[in-house]
Amino acid sequence: MILSGIRVCCDAGSESRLDALDARCRVVCAFFTAFLLASLRDTASLLAASLLPAMLLCVDGLRGAEDLARRLLPLNGVSVLVVLFLPLTYPGERVFYLFSERGLFMSFIIIWKLNLISAVLLKLVASMGMTRLSGALEGLGVPLKLRSLLLLTTRCVFLLGERFSTICRALDLRAGDASGFPVCRAFAYMVGTTLIHSSDRAERSVLAIGCRGGLSGFAGLASSRWTWREPAFCLLFVINSAFILMASL
Repeated sequence: MILSGIRVCCDAGSESRLDALDARCRVVCAFFTAFLLASLRDTASLLAASLLPAMLLCVDGLRGAEDLARRLLPLNGVSVLVVLFLPLTYPGERVFYLFSERGLFMSFIIIWKLNLISAVLLKLVASMGMTRLSGALEGLGVPLKLRSLLLLTTRCVFLLGERFSTICRALDLRAGDASGFPVCRAFAYMVGTTLIHSSDRAERSVLAIGCRGGLSGFAGLASSRWTWREPAFCLLFVINSAFILMASL
């Protein structure tokens, strides 16, 4: 879901006010906050932690809030499975000898944390695009091989998803009223052809890397300088983290 929010190249129509900040600052603040949110287990601390994502939601106005809500919608659709199955398997006192009250509470805590973490990562990291994200990782000292693996994996995931959606659209146009065993067989063909296509794309990626002179042939971003905005932004996240810890204690 986070990958689906990444701007692959440079989307001119997706500018954000946060783009004025240094990419390294955004990555450090986002992942530090994500780790802090993942450690929370009670409603009081989660209420305190919801203030910062709410502020990020309002940074780009109504349009930015609608875009973020649209990207969070698939996450909440999948979270329905957590609400259905976790109360059945979680230990604790049972309601009607079937559901666990503690399991139901934990399922809502998990969904709450997932939404907060996803909102922070989508707004601060995914909206930068892979080019700026790679430059930020380079500025933070992440090894070249790990950065290249991230770039190539993300690119292949996008190509794989695009290929699969194209096949699904073609199948719907040709046999939209099919049902039963023919649909299962067509789905198996779709998965097989998609895997073959992804293998072919991987071989082309290896050839492209060789033509560029190896991993060092990838261009990096120009070095950026910190201004007063970056320390102020980091200070805001430090104050928010202290507020969350006080609420949890």
